[in-house]
Amino acid sequence: LGAITTCIIVLPFILIILPPLLWYFLRSRNIFVTTSRELKRLEGTARSPIYAMLNESLNGIATIRANDVVDYFQEKFVYLQNFHSRAFFAFIAGSRWVGFRMDTIMFINITAACYLAVLFNQQGWFKVDGVVLGLSLTFLIQLSGLFQWCIRLSAEVVNAFVSVERVVEYSNLPPEAALVRECDSKELMLGWPKSGKIEVLNVSARYR
Repeated sequence: LGAITTCIIVLPFILIILPPLLWYFLRSRNIFVTTSRELKRLEGTARSPIYAMLNESLNGIATIRANDVVDYFQEKFVYLQNFHSRAFFAFIAGSRWVGFRMDTIMFINITAACYLAVLFNQQGWFKVDGVVLGLSLTFLIQLSGLFQWCIRLSAEVVNAFVSVERVVEYSNLPPEAALVRECDSKELMLGWPKSGKIEVLNVSARYR
């Protein structure tokens, strides 16, 4: 804001191009934030099965090898990894998309400031001091990197809340049955269990 204010004070005629650039900036930011939030949610959802499968594979490696299903687990892991990679690549591509547009906005801003400064000075419409013009252009060039950084931070705040959203979603899951229920005391009063033994009657079993 300080850099833009300085440029407006030094070069008031830059206000000619700021409104359309500001509109395009807000539009690009809204598209990026909305898209990156959904992609981050999809990426987080696709990441969980990978960790779950790694844990299952490490704990059950003996069973997997004994049943000769190593190829099956490899194919399943590749499928999950590809699903996650698609979401992550789309998120990176979205970041490049907004980065290119932010650079374009700053390039148009700097180019217009240079041309308008020369035009207004030559026509005598506005006296432009070369030193002050250099100062304002230096601010605009520095603003190019800050612009992208600001957009990424604002989007990262929104994306980080996807984790909060997932925690809230898990916290709202229906709870399991309580460890102690009212019917338990009634059954205990009826004398269950009467003895500490298990009777098995008329049971037969055979292997396939």
